[in-house]
Amino acid sequence: MVHQDEVPAGPFESEPFDLGRALAAPGVPGDEVVRRCERWLVDVLDEAEVALGAGDAAIAGLVAAEGWSVAQVVGGWVRRATRARAPVRELVAPGVTRVR
Repeated sequence: MVHQDEVPAGPFESEPFDLGRALAAPGVPGDEVVRRCERWLVDVLDEAEVALGAGDAAIAGLVAAEGWSVAQVVGGWVRRATRARAPVRELVAPGVTRVR
């Protein structure tokens, strides 16, 4: 599968084609490209620790069906927002802090 870092997160000045190039291969039917696109978008959301319900997953499928460039832009928004948030420091034991 395509790793998120292989696909630029933008910002985009024009329609991005990177995700489409990464997902499509000669002989791969269009419905398989849509399934791969949906899986990529869900992976981006999972990596950003976004909890998904069944309705969320269904919408990810609709976004993917609109085209890989749409999914790449939406995924780019999520990835850029995730990078912009401050790290969370969590006290896990006396004197031990975990940063995530």
